[in-house]
Order: sequence, then C-alpha cells, then structure tokens
Amino acid sequence: MMGLDDKEDIIFKLNIAMDFQEVYKDADLSLTKLAAIVGVHYGDLSKIIKASYGMGFKSYLNEIRIKKLLNKIQNGIVGPNVTKCMEISGYKSRVTFFNAFKSRTGLSLTEYYRHTVQFNNLNKIIFESAVLTEF
Repeated sequence: MMGLDDKEDIIFKLNIAMDFQEVYKDADLSLTKLAAIVGVHYGDLSKIIKASYGMGFKSYLNEIRIKKLLNKIQNGIVGPNVTKCMEISGYKSRVTFFNAFKSRTGLSLTEYYRHTVQFNNLNKIIFESAVLTEF
C-alpha cells in the first residue's frame, strides 16, 4: 500500500514528465509507457491519476494536451493550423483532436483562435489607449 509521501512523489514525477519532458507530445503515449517514465506500476499510476485529478488516463492526457496547446495559442506561438496543433500536442487522429479540443473549449480550433486573437487585440488596444491617456 502506498503512503501519502509515495503518492506525492509520483504526482511530482508525473508533473515533471508532462511539464518539462513534455511526454504528452508523444502520439503513442500510453498508461504503461508513462508509468515506466515515472517509475511506477501502471495500475498504481492509474489509481493516482483518478484519485488526484478525478479522471482516467485518457481524459487526463487529453486535458494536459489541450491545456498546453491553449497556452501556446494564447501566447502566439501557434496559429490555427490543425496539422501543426496536432503535432505539437501529441495527436495522431484529427477526429480525436477535434473532439478533445471542442470538449475542453466548447469551440472549434478556428472559432477559438478567432475569439482569442480578437480578444487579445482588443485588450492590447484598450491597454495602449489607457496608457496614452494617462500621460
């Protein structure tokens, strides 16, 4: 039986693998493969993901992939090119990518990009106007 420290250590290693090693970009990433990277039995990793994040491995992986992609879109690193977005977020299937993206955002990639770019441009205009009127 795993103790709290063991679970926290595994979550820490999981976060390192996702955030710094960017293993989520591997289109063939499986629970077994991720467990080997983290250094734990796949059954234990599955239970920890479920207990810590309230979802199974596939949902967790999709959540991470889309979250990382949204960050890149919002920071202007990637545009609405579906192939490029799939590549940098680890998807092989367009259908799986579209479903995961829409499930997370409620919008298609193009709709999200338009909304984000328009919103960011509007904020930039408002900010620049506010800065110019202060002086």
